Parts: sequence; structure tokens; C-alpha cells
Amino acid sequence: MKVARLPIDPGPAGWNAVLPAPDAATPLVGDAKADWLIIGAGFAGLSAARRLTQLCPNDHIIVLDAARIADGPAGRNSGFMIDLPHDLSSGNYSGALEGDLAQTADNRRGITFAAEMAAEFRLSAEAFSLSGKINGAATDKGQAHNIDFAKHLAAMDEPHELLDAAKMKAITGTTYYQNGLFTPGTAMIQPAHYIRGIAQGLRDAGVAIHENSPVTALEKSGDWIATTPQGSLRAPGCRYRMSRHNRRCAHGRACPERLWSADRPNGRPIRARRRNGPWCNAEPRPD
Repeated sequence: MKVARLPIDPGPAGWNAVLPAPDAATPLVGDAKADWLIIGAGFAGLSAARRLTQLCPNDHIIVLDAARIADGPAGRNSGFMIDLPHDLSSGNYSGALEGDLAQTADNRRGITFAAEMAAEFRLSAEAFSLSGKINGAATDKGQAHNIDFAKHLAAMDEPHELLDAAKMKAITGTTYYQNGLFTPGTAMIQPAHYIRGIAQGLRDAGVAIHENSPVTALEKSGDWIATTPQGSLRAPGCRYRMSRHNRRCAHGRACPERLWSADRPNGRPIRARRRNGPWCNAEPRPD
């Protein structure tokens, strides 16, 4: 498939701009081979790279990104990793109880994995902190949303604390808020600091990351073959995610996130496979 559109640079990313300048980028130049190709060095791509280093520690993993680390969406978000349902289109941020329980469990698995990476790669509390969050309400409507959501959290048996106006003033120093709802499971991050720290930790662990290397074509001919402006990469395993800059492949169908091995029976996605070896244990984590 040929990539229909490449990312557009919207200008400096504020979270990244306040950090020290990174080392010079090392684009992919020439032809390379790896056991695993990962396209995209955002939250999902670098997490996939970390998981592969755990499952297949002897495999060679290469990550390609179209821009610099943290200049893309991973370095431009609001800085929350929220464990609980957060449906802003609903009346009280929540949905059906069973679905919310399942979503919360999945979200916490992701946050736990992120926390493990942050600890292993020695990221500071500025980059990643399991501090919880307060949802402050300044209007009658917002106050009602908090109260309704607290009832939903009680039904989920989730810890939470409703804060009245006096408690919100004591915390914030202002009388602006009518109430607040504290929940303890959210991680607060400086997203650019976090993603750059994870990238450096992976480099130190042997993962090759090539920035300024947009994939312009991706083909499967036995192995996966990715083409960039200055080179190409061949790998039996591939992980790619279709993000906002390129919602459709050249053949017109949406491209979801996938992790593939070229030797997987029936071409089905993930279980990671070592080169010339047995299947790695890529079953879901038991927790």
C-alpha cells in the first residue's frame, strides 16, 4: 500500500519546546533488516516496542517515525492518562456499567504498563506521576455531572471523593469552583518529557529509532517492506497504526492498528515470533 498523506507540521509543540533540545535525528538511510518493524513512535508504538523487548529479547526492533519524537500527537496531548470512563458526550461522563468496568480494567492495564516503563527508565515525577485527578465544576450543570458520576462510580465500587466548594477553595485558592470530584487512578504526565524518556530508555535497551523517516509505502512480500525517502526496511514482523494524518490506505479501506508476523499461520495478527525460533509468549498479561 502507498501512504496517501504524510503528517503536516502544525508548528512547535509547546510541551516539547520547553524541554532541552534533543540530539540530532538519525533518519533511516539505505537498506536495513530487522525482526520487527514498528511504524510510529508515539504512545502505542513505543509501548509495542517495549513489549516486544520483553517477549523477544534477542530480536532486532526498528521504529520509524515521520517526525521528531514528541513533535507529533504524543507530545501535544493534555497530559492525562485516565483510568475511568471519560465519555464527554454523555450526561455524566459514563456509559453502561458493564462496559465501563471493562474499559476501566483495560485502561488500568495500560497505565500500569506505562508506570512500569517510567520506573524502569527512571523518569522523573514531572514526566509521569500517579497523582489522581480532580474534575472541577464551576457551573450548576457541571456540579450535577460530578454528583451523577459519583453515583456511577459508587455502583462500580470505585474509590472517589466529592469535594464541596470550601474544599475546592482550600485546594485551589479560588472560589471559582462549586464542587470537585477526586479519583485516584489517573496518571499526570508531561507528555513530551514522558515520550522522549521512553524513547531514550528503549534506545538504551537496543531498539533502533529512526526519526524524520516517514513511511511512504508498505508492502508484504514474504516479509514486510517499508519504504522511506532515504531507505527501506525489511522485517518479518510489523506493527503499524493508521493515525489522523492518514485515515485511509491507498486502496480506500480504513487501516487499524495491527501487530503482524509474516510467518503467522493464516496471516492472523499477533503472537510475536522469534527469527528462526518458536513463538514468543505474547498472550495477554494475566492482570
